[in-house]
Amino acid sequence: MQICSYDSRRFFLLGMRVYFGIWLLYLGLIKWFMFGASGFVNMIADQFDKTWSPHALNVSLGWLILFAEPLGALFILSGIKPRLAWGLASLLMFLLAFGQTLLMKPDVGQNWMYVFAALVCAALSDPEECCKAKS
Repeated sequence: MQICSYDSRRFFLLGMRVYFGIWLLYLGLIKWFMFGASGFVNMIADQFDKTWSPHALNVSLGWLILFAEPLGALFILSGIKPRLAWGLASLLMFLLAFGQTLLMKPDVGQNWMYVFAALVCAALSDPEECCKAKS
């Protein structure tokens, strides 16, 4: 691979794919190994049971997060269907930011940068057919 010859968009997307993918994979795996599956889901449910969110939804979202982070990371890292991968990542980041808002965490504003970053990558990840047609 001739990374140094990539245009700016392609270089940015490669960097984001590698860095964001590794970071998201780390976050996903740490939950499995440090908390355990049920421990993490119980922790999420306990935190959100204090809000208006119903318990069944809290448990479901705990399981969703547990699987979505590492699988989403692998999807991003694979480079297959990048717009779909980044779009799903932006939905996950929105879900996590919304959850922090629901818990009234004061640092939730910082989490929006992940939603923004994933959306930028989704927008820049034009389908190959689209890019070829423009040339």
